[in-house]
Amino acid sequence: MSFRSLLFSILLLSSSGAFAQTFDWSSVQATANFSWIDCYDSFQCTRLKVPLDYSKEDGASVGLALIKYPATAPADDYRGMVLFNPGGPGGSGVTELPATYGPRLAQVLGPQYDIISFDPRGVGATTPRAEFFLTETERNLWYNDPTKFSSIVNATHDTTLLPKLWASSQIQGQLAKDRDTAGLLPFIGTENVARDLLRIIDVAGQEKLLYWGISYGTVLGATFAAMFPDRVDRLLIDGVVDVQNWYLGDMTSDLLDSDKTLQAFFDSCHAAGPTRCAFYADSASQIQANLQKLYDSVRASPIPVYDASSGTYAVIDANLLKIFVFVSMYFPHIYFPLLAQGLAELQVGNVSTFSAFLTGDASVYECNTGTNPPYANAQETFTAVNCGDAVEVGGSAADLTAYWDSFKVKSSFADSWMYQRVGCVGWKVYREGRFMGPISGNTSFPLLLIGNTADPVAPLSAAKKTAAGFPGAVVLTQNAAGHTSFFAGSSNCTDGYIRAYFFNGTLPKEGTVCSVDQELFPARS
Repeated sequence: MSFRSLLFSILLLSSSGAFAQTFDWSSVQATANFSWIDCYDSFQCTRLKVPLDYSKEDGASVGLALIKYPATAPADDYRGMVLFNPGGPGGSGVTELPATYGPRLAQVLGPQYDIISFDPRGVGATTPRAEFFLTETERNLWYNDPTKFSSIVNATHDTTLLPKLWASSQIQGQLAKDRDTAGLLPFIGTENVARDLLRIIDVAGQEKLLYWGISYGTVLGATFAAMFPDRVDRLLIDGVVDVQNWYLGDMTSDLLDSDKTLQAFFDSCHAAGPTRCAFYADSASQIQANLQKLYDSVRASPIPVYDASSGTYAVIDANLLKIFVFVSMYFPHIYFPLLAQGLAELQVGNVSTFSAFLTGDASVYECNTGTNPPYANAQETFTAVNCGDAVEVGGSAADLTAYWDSFKVKSSFADSWMYQRVGCVGWKVYREGRFMGPISGNTSFPLLLIGNTADPVAPLSAAKKTAAGFPGAVVLTQNAAGHTSFFAGSSNCTDGYIRAYFFNGTLPKEGTVCSVDQELFPARS
């Protein structure tokens, strides 16, 4: 099971309820205007026709799949559409708005806004799609082969891994280039998605952009602000990536606070005590040592998992255990107690808690008969945008090893983020003249940025660095662990500032810090 597939599955599990609705997008034709139809119960959907290449309006087109959570306030109180990007790149707004975000966004912003999300270029229900492989089976065979793709690139324990992955990256890059029959890949990047945002508000007759983006959505938001500074009304970016480094192809700064996030687990578990934290020990340092012992144990003796009734099977080794730890750091208020329970069970050879997050692997190799809906293609889109946006990194296998050597000293989770660099060393589609910065601009209204004090993949320093490029921008700090304010626990303080920013343009004072309203290890009911 890949890191990204596990992460996305847990993201959906974190929604308020199970989301199992589907919608037949094949019947929705792309048009130059909005033709909203009911979908996903309380939502509306449409496809918007936009140029593949904005310099050729009459050329090939993209059919953007959009979804709306409609405003419920009276027409006289309507305040416009807020566009929302849930991250990625490769995240499906069409899937995630009804599954996770729609009601929560409306709760924070109020009923006066339409909340719009979409599948960006190449993603999900938007056409054409970014697909490197001829079938879903070929795709799954590739991404489940650890010599071709590895979510944990632990080159310290396997010195042959990086050269193998480097070679496979060259093949993947060539496959992507040769199979891009629609000519999508040169125009899939963040620059053109920013142009799509502009086209969406133009079609809606909205003069300026109202926007909320999280994670990679902060790259998109900051790019829009840099490209179209006079079209900003309200622009909130939350869980801010180092956008300058994004365009340089260097993601090492993403993890500057990752070890701080894990330390929050150790500290809060010890502070909670044995009745609230199942992995409790006499000190935070002893909890850390006990986790290291588990890593060493399952590295030496991996644990087989098989459940005949559910079809679940897997091998819990050090890599998979690290994925569980890393993913829990995204959503600590949800998953730190479960992580502690799983670790305590693992100490005595019990894998019940961790097994609940595993799925059987057999179905991913079944042949597609043509009746199945389009498969998720987040990894392909992630690679295409992540690599195609940035400078060409290229280089040899030795260069990749040198990059690893410099990265691993910055964070103990470098091996969990290295797959991004691996995917780019073989990438071959770069459009001349693409936007690559600078990430700055005198916007028509100041930006609001939110950063947590311990975000595992978006350090607070990145929010401050990005804000420096936009006069008047303010960073609101949330004193919490987790990725973005969405998943770091609820905060009436943060929600209040967001609502005031969108509703009347009020920005928090410089240096404002909000706390969250929940404990990481609450009392058990």
